[in-house]
Amino acid sequence: MSRVGMPDPSSAPQDNLTASTDAPMVSPPGNTSPNPRRTVQRKLSISEEAEAASSGRRQPPGFIRAIFETPFRTTTPTTRTTIGEATAYAMDTSARGPLNQVGGFIGNAILLLAIEEAATKPDGRVYGLKPGSLLTTATVITGIASAIFMPLVGAIVDHTRHRKAVGIITAFIVCVITAVQINISADTWFAVLVLEIFGGFFLIAHITAAMAYLPDLTEVEADLAHLTSRFNMVQYTFQLVYVFIVIGLVFGLQANTVKTAQMAAALAFAVSAIFMGYSWTFLFRKRPALSKVPEGENIISTGFKQIGKTAVKIWREYHALRWFMVALIWSPEAGAGVVLSIAVTFLTVQIGLTGGEIGIVNMTLLVFTLPGSAFAQWFIIKFNPLNSFRVSLIFFAASVAVTCVVMDSKEKKNWIYIFAAMWGICYGWVFPAQRVMQCTLIPRGQNNEIMGFFSFVTQILGWLPALLFSIMNEQGVDMRWGLSLVSFFITAAIFFTFLIGDYDKAVEQIQQENEREEERLRNEIKGYSSGSLDNIEVEA
Repeated sequence: MSRVGMPDPSSAPQDNLTASTDAPMVSPPGNTSPNPRRTVQRKLSISEEAEAASSGRRQPPGFIRAIFETPFRTTTPTTRTTIGEATAYAMDTSARGPLNQVGGFIGNAILLLAIEEAATKPDGRVYGLKPGSLLTTATVITGIASAIFMPLVGAIVDHTRHRKAVGIITAFIVCVITAVQINISADTWFAVLVLEIFGGFFLIAHITAAMAYLPDLTEVEADLAHLTSRFNMVQYTFQLVYVFIVIGLVFGLQANTVKTAQMAAALAFAVSAIFMGYSWTFLFRKRPALSKVPEGENIISTGFKQIGKTAVKIWREYHALRWFMVALIWSPEAGAGVVLSIAVTFLTVQIGLTGGEIGIVNMTLLVFTLPGSAFAQWFIIKFNPLNSFRVSLIFFAASVAVTCVVMDSKEKKNWIYIFAAMWGICYGWVFPAQRVMQCTLIPRGQNNEIMGFFSFVTQILGWLPALLFSIMNEQGVDMRWGLSLVSFFITAAIFFTFLIGDYDKAVEQIQQENEREEERLRNEIKGYSSGSLDNIEVEA
């Protein structure tokens, strides 16, 4: 079965790793060149090799493919190909969008229900905490659990053939948890909060499995920048549509905060179940283990030992990657929804926003992620991913700081929509640059190992802002100081980006190592296709 822009398995070259791509010559107006076609020799990416090696037995009907896949297909600007796993990644990322947003609606309802219950208690606390500390405390638990168990997830992805299985299982669990949260009420809000902890953990595990596919999509940096920016834009577009529908239902049905959370959870479940189910069933491919479990070890011990070995190797051999990892410890993505939990708590308790108003803030933020993502793509190509990442962090830290200074009372709550626009540009800008750096600074053959290490790194101290916020709130400190912790942590990330050094030299070092490793991995994938490795066949 041949996909649009993909080589047919029956015609894929077997004696070398290049493909002839016949594409129409794009000519400027008035060009009368007699040669309308050109042939480009290039290496196939790992994703393209896996696509070619797939049995193709598990495919939906053509009209179903057209309906589900067309909105997510992206043609790379350099190689002019449409990669099946890029479509899958865009679809999975879009499914995660509503899952990210539903936390804001559910968190808002949890806080208001907790405040109502706390009002009936003599000390004004529930389960030993002020209501304003609940979300951030849950985030701390998720972050610490993720830091402990992500090495195991990374080991499974790296040392077994179950990368795809991890993606499927974690997606299923996250969807089920979201479905159960539809039942949030005054009697169940604490149980829903506990489910938020588990949902956050398994979502991080799912992202670890999904991100392992990212470096396989293409070896061309310009194409990777295009794809990551496109993924970001598609994700935020779907989040925007999702929030718009929720807001429409809220105002159309005059729903209160709890009903808003229930509707938001129901819609998030439907979207995530459909798109995650489709992408992981039909589009993502299996992969061979990148390396075997060392003799005398098991999969559990290997994960933790590998974290130590990976950290030592990165620290000694990859200067740029070392300091990029340190910067990520303090980045906005660090932790399990830390920024979201702090922001929702601040907006609900300090500013007094309702579920519908939280939705409008989210929608404003999402609208402005689109120009942020477009700007990120231009900035990455023009000034390289490192400079884009650094400048976006500077803008992010400044935006948070200004928000803290201005938002000093509920009377100024309308100002929050302006700051939501600024934050939206930041989110749309920072993550494409970060993703490109993650992919281009990883040596081939270690992509799953280091992608797992990325997830671990972002959890090492990611829970600390939420913990400090909870402690400050318990001591009666103004929540604006708690929100300012986000700015302080981002400032630390900015500092460490200046220690990364020359980005181009770092990429050149990685590319030299990649050339040696690519041949080995391609040969293993071909072995799966021919049945030479225990007659195992790569399936869809």
